Amino acid sequence: MDDQLEKSVPFNDREVSKNEEITAVPELEEVQDIVDNVKQQSDITPEMRSKIAAFYGRKAEEDHLAPSADVVYIIDKIILMTEQKAIDILVKAIEYHSGDPNFPGPTMEKIKLLVQGPKIYGMENSDYEFDLKAEAAIIRYHSPYPEVRSVTDPFDDPTTPCETFRSYFLGLVWMAGTTALNTFFSPRQPAITITASVLQLLIAPCGIFFAKVLPDWGITVFGTRHSLNPGPWSYKEQMFATIIFNISNSVGGVYYVYLVQQLPQYLNQKWVTFGYEIMLALSTQFFGLGLAGLLRRFVIYPVTAIWPKNFPTLALNRALVVPEKKGEVVNGWNMSRYRFFMWSFLAMFLYFWIPNFLFNALHAFNWMTWIAPNNFNLGMVTGFYGGMGFNPWATFDWNVAGTGMLVTPFFSAIQQYGARVLSGIIIIAMYYSNFYWSAYIPINSNESFTNNGTVYDVTQILNDKGDGVDIEKYKSYGPPYFSGANVFGQGAWFAWYPMTLFYVSIQHYESLKRAFYDMYRGIRYRNSAFGDNDDPHSRMMRAYPEVADWWFIAVLLISLVLGIVALKAYPVDTPVWTLFAVVGLSAVFLIPSALLLANANVTMGFNVLFQLLAGYWFVGNPEALIIVTAYGQNFNSQAENYISDQKMGHYAKIPPRAVFRGQMISVLINCFIFIGMLDWMVDNFDHGTLCEWNNPQHFVCTDAVLVFASAIEYGAFGAKNFFTLYPFLPWCFLVGGLVGIVWGVVQKFGPHFKAACRRRWSEGTFATWDKWMFRPLELFAWFDPAVFWAGALNWTGGNNLPYATNGIYLSFIFMHYIKRRYGPWWEKYNYLLEAGFDVGVAISGIIQTFAFDFGPSVVLNWWGNTVSTAGVDYQSYNQNATLYPIPASGYFGLAPADFPMKF
Repeated sequence: MDDQLEKSVPFNDREVSKNEEITAVPELEEVQDIVDNVKQQSDITPEMRSKIAAFYGRKAEEDHLAPSADVVYIIDKIILMTEQKAIDILVKAIEYHSGDPNFPGPTMEKIKLLVQGPKIYGMENSDYEFDLKAEAAIIRYHSPYPEVRSVTDPFDDPTTPCETFRSYFLGLVWMAGTTALNTFFSPRQPAITITASVLQLLIAPCGIFFAKVLPDWGITVFGTRHSLNPGPWSYKEQMFATIIFNISNSVGGVYYVYLVQQLPQYLNQKWVTFGYEIMLALSTQFFGLGLAGLLRRFVIYPVTAIWPKNFPTLALNRALVVPEKKGEVVNGWNMSRYRFFMWSFLAMFLYFWIPNFLFNALHAFNWMTWIAPNNFNLGMVTGFYGGMGFNPWATFDWNVAGTGMLVTPFFSAIQQYGARVLSGIIIIAMYYSNFYWSAYIPINSNESFTNNGTVYDVTQILNDKGDGVDIEKYKSYGPPYFSGANVFGQGAWFAWYPMTLFYVSIQHYESLKRAFYDMYRGIRYRNSAFGDNDDPHSRMMRAYPEVADWWFIAVLLISLVLGIVALKAYPVDTPVWTLFAVVGLSAVFLIPSALLLANANVTMGFNVLFQLLAGYWFVGNPEALIIVTAYGQNFNSQAENYISDQKMGHYAKIPPRAVFRGQMISVLINCFIFIGMLDWMVDNFDHGTLCEWNNPQHFVCTDAVLVFASAIEYGAFGAKNFFTLYPFLPWCFLVGGLVGIVWGVVQKFGPHFKAACRRRWSEGTFATWDKWMFRPLELFAWFDPAVFWAGALNWTGGNNLPYATNGIYLSFIFMHYIKRRYGPWWEKYNYLLEAGFDVGVAISGIIQTFAFDFGPSVVLNWWGNTVSTAGVDYQSYNQNATLYPIPASGYFGLAPADFPMKF
């Protein structure tokens, strides 16, 4: 009956637009009579609907059950829903979202009471019925997540222009221009980057301009007319253009491979040609797209995969393009989304000049070290630059600890911060106990060092060709040593990989099994990729033709062929079997990685894993390590980028085939542009000074330097020697795997075990075990070890605690307190505040860089710009401060006779 009523009374019966204001509010008794009448008949007059909508609209807005722009649509669903169907929806939601950390806790408690009836819920029948149906309608017809509701609509118009000439033109032109610019400046330190958020601001006025000036010329293909100007610039066109440039508007992920291979100060390989470069680039870039397509069932269509990182982009595009209802008031604020974004952008654009140029001490607010700048212990524990950063207020710079904090869920941010604090304490303990000679090295450095404390020069151990280790030179120079934070970080990564793989697999076993089965059926029988997903957004997306699985498989195979040709046809000294090994491992780790990113905004980096494996596979072969790392890291990073954009298209109702075409074309053009630009730079840049530390324009190629150093340390020195030097590191894999398995099993099966014990044990025995074991363990039910330990990975090279401390304050305020107390304000403005501040920093930083680094040198030499760098904290950052001096013997570490020699 309920389904029949929904079909018999469509939303537009009374011609109410989503922005229409409801003014006439009838009395409760009159509305209740109308509601009772509605239950007995399917014919509802416009007058009756208007009165019902007015009452329910007021009630919905008072209870913050939906964004006000969507209230009218949700009201129709509330009116026509039976009580039994509402209960069925909520019971299913309780089961489906059990253990979902993003599902609002208060909402879960509320719906658990609602399904038990009005007496348990504690409200009168009329209010109970409204709350019951309202919660069910929002879950069934919109989204249970306020984050998603704030950036999406519960309805879609498939006729809205999307894949148009002007959206392709603007997206590709801006992508091409920014790819060239970002590639040119990528070797620079600091780099200058035009971000996707900045491009969103440029695309919108261009699209609006095109809508005004282009003629309505078009052609008809298969019964569909395609026009140069199909009407006003639409939100879908804006999102489609965003997806085109968002996926590939910068230098490709393998650019450092070409620099290391070609430049004379590195491998100096003259055989590197454009043909080799383009095949390698296309192989790595498109392989990610193929993997992303096959992962749709795992991390795009499930409603629990919310992808927080996409919300600012969606919110900003809505503010730029979608018209708003005037006069809308949320928690006392009536400012439009566009105006709020512009004020946020302007405020941060102006403010960023203060910490970045006028008053640098606000950027690095190491105020405790000002008391005694040369106090070593104070600098190492509290310092911003080279210290650990235990400082309750470490910065006034949004770019240090603000960006991303209004996107990451609070449960994820607080757990990661806890791991940062814990790991920082462990590193300090390691340092002051001289754990594996760490006290002779700066505490938080990402450099490698010789046994006399100088920075390790890898060229001192290379043979004449520069592609391997000369044993005699190595015996004289010695192995590399690492800081306490660096060694800890390596161990933390080694533990995190198996921990995440096992824990996520156990926690999501049923959904993973179902997704694998659906993928098999999709490939074998060409079934729909949506499977059993029946949330509102998946139902709306079913109106569009899907991308067939074999399309993505074809992309995978073509990418694999290109990779094989690149490895076989050119002297890269890397066997083809490594490509298959990397692909297999990437497929194993990509699913848990994507699940973490989709739910907790935590991403797994794979460079450490593949550096380690290549160091085992190819001892003494640094070039093979570079190739293996490039493939392993870029397969996964590109796949996650593609998946993220596909989820963004899912939210914006962009046809899946349009997303596929746009991504394919954009990536293809991007590869040719960034390779052409890099080759031009190598051939023409300042008479061979590219990637030299004395480069006058600061094009020092930090990424290439680090990759080359890693290639020597892991590829030439070898992982076996590395583990001989630090023998505790291999045990980290075992510890991480055990933690992931034990924690996953306890969390998943603990409640069932407790229930079984309650049934079988006596009341007294169970009470004792419940007090001392079950209840304490239940306190950790919310804890996710994979998310938690991700916070322990962020050390070395200045990335210390100050980059998180102030951010956790922001996360608590916006992602917890305001989100719960002022829901409508949070839904309307939160992601626009993040976008406005990020864009303000980006544009302000670009202007300052061009003004002061490329123009006349301007330096404000006053106390506010020098105090933070005046002490031992900054000396440690520059590798010039250690706890212990070099021993009288002239070296620390292993004696020359004990150097690792597993080559």
